[in-house]
Amino acid sequence: MKKVALFLSSLLLVALSGVAGLAKAAEQVNVQGSNLQLNGLAVHSELRQEWFLNALYLSNKSDDPAEILNSPMIKRMQIKVLADQLPGRRLKRFWIERIKNNNEAAVVLENAKGVRELADSLGQDLAAGDTINIDYVPGQGTVIQINGATVNTVDEAIFPLMLNTWVGERPPSSEFKDAILGNQSAVGYSDLLAKYTTINPAPSRVSLFDNAAQAAKEEEERKAREAEERRLEQERQAEEQRRAEEERQRQAELAAQREQQQAAQQAQQQEEKKPEPEPEIKQPVVEEVPAGPTEEELAAMRASYNSAIRAHYVPFFEYPVQEIMRRHGKSALLNPRKGRTHGEVTIQLEVDRDGELVGGSLVSSSGEKILDDAVMSALFDAVPYPAMPEELPEETFNTTLPISIPAPQM
Repeated sequence: MKKVALFLSSLLLVALSGVAGLAKAAEQVNVQGSNLQLNGLAVHSELRQEWFLNALYLSNKSDDPAEILNSPMIKRMQIKVLADQLPGRRLKRFWIERIKNNNEAAVVLENAKGVRELADSLGQDLAAGDTINIDYVPGQGTVIQINGATVNTVDEAIFPLMLNTWVGERPPSSEFKDAILGNQSAVGYSDLLAKYTTINPAPSRVSLFDNAAQAAKEEEERKAREAEERRLEQERQAEEQRRAEEERQRQAELAAQREQQQAAQQAQQQEEKKPEPEPEIKQPVVEEVPAGPTEEELAAMRASYNSAIRAHYVPFFEYPVQEIMRRHGKSALLNPRKGRTHGEVTIQLEVDRDGELVGGSLVSSSGEKILDDAVMSALFDAVPYPAMPEELPEETFNTTLPISIPAPQM
C-alpha cells in the first residue's frame, strides 16, 4: 500500500513539474528572433461571459501604458478564446467599436483602411481554444495570425490603436488593465498562467485557418491581377487614343500638303493656259478608335457619385445627445449655440472601388470636438459606401463633404 502511495505521489510530482514547465515556457515567446517576456494576463468578459484570456508580451516589462505604446521594440498581443463560439460578423463590429472608443476619432479615420483590414482579419467565426497573435514588427507591419496561420499584415500604425483597447481610456475593465500591466496578485497571476497553458486550438481548427490563409492569399493575388489588368487596359486605351490623335494630325498635315500641291498645280495650269479637270481628292479613311468618356462626362460622373456618397452617409450620423449633456449640461440643449451644440463640419473622405473606406480627415471643425468626433465616427458606421462607377479610371475616390449639424430639438 505504501508503494502504491509513493508511486501515485511520484506521478503527481511529475504532473506538477510538467505544468510548472509549461507555465515557465509560456512566460517567454520568440517573435521574429526577439525574445519577449510575458507582461501580464487578463480575462476579457462581455455581458458577464468570458470571451478571451489575453496576454501581452514585451521586450521589457512595464506598467506604463505610454512607455509601452511608444516603445519601438517588437510586441505581441495574444488572445485565446474562452467562449464556446463567437460569430465573425459580431466580432468585426466589436473590434471596430473597441478601437473607436479608445482612440482619437481623427487618428482612427486617418488609418481607416488599416482598421478595416484588421477588423476583417479578426472578424472570423471563432471557437474555444482558437489563438490570435497580433505582432508589432517594426519595418514589416502589424502581423495577424490565427492558430499559427498568418492571415494578414497591416500597417504598423494599427498596432497602437489595437493595444489601446487594452491599456487605453476605456479598457474592458480597470481590473483588466491593471492585470495586463502586471499589477495583480501573485496568486491571481499564477492561476491565470496555469489556465493559459492549457488553452490551445484543436487540430481541425489549425487546418481550417491554414486553408483560409491560403485562400486569402489567393484572393489577394486575384485582386492584384485584376488591378494590374485594369491598369494595363487604361494604358492601352490611352495609347490608342494617343495614336489615333497622332494619325489624325498626320492625315491633316498630308491633306494640307495635298491642298498646297493642288494649288500649285492649278497655278501652273493657268499659266500654261491648259486647264484640266480638277482631280477629285479622296481623303484617306481614318479608323476611329472608340474613346472612353470625355472629361465632361467624367466630371458629371464624379459629381453624381459624390452626391451618392453624401446621401448614403447622412442617415448614419447620430447626434451625441448624452455626450453634449455631460459636457455642457441639459441647459445647452435648451439654449443651443453654434459652435457648441450645432455647426458646420467639413470632412475629407476616400473610398476604394468597392466603396470601402480608405481614410479621411477633418478639414474644418464645428467648434465642438464632440460633434466633430460624432461625424467622423459615422464614417465607419456607413461602410460600405456605394461602389465607384466602372468608368472612373482612378483606383480610389477622394471627396470633401460639408456636413451641417442642426441644433437639437428638445
